[in-house]
Order: sequence, then C-alpha cells, then structure tokens
Amino acid sequence: MTRKEVSEKEKEEIRKRVKREFPGCKALQDIHYYRYVKEIEWQTMTPSEIVEDIKRGAGEIKKEMEASTIG
Repeated sequence: MTRKEVSEKEKEEIRKRVKREFPGCKALQDIHYYRYVKEIEWQTMTPSEIVEDIKRGAGEIKKEMEASTIG
C-alpha cells in the first residue's frame, strides 16, 4: 500500500490543534504536529511499511543530529 497524502487543509487543522493543545511551547507543537501527520499517513500502510517509515525517519533525524553537533 502507499502512504496517504495529507492535504493542506488537514495540515492547517493540525497546526491549529497543536497550538491549542500546547500554547507557548513550540517544541511540543512541532513534535505533535509530526505525530498527527504521521498517523494520517500510516492509515493506509501495512505494519511493515510503517516500521520501514519509522526507521527511515529515525535515520534522517540521526544524520541531522550528527550534522548539528559537528557544525
């Protein structure tokens, strides 16, 4: 299966939701925005595809963290 695309309207609704749930805390807003978007994307994916997506995302974050500590 393929990942469900998140529409711009859904993204805007998610932005409003996280601002309401976590006012004044940009870090928590960012984390939960990403979480809610991923939940929508994963609705049409198999468990193995979800695991692969998580591993790919974790690898990207690890690279970003390594780059930020070096530079």
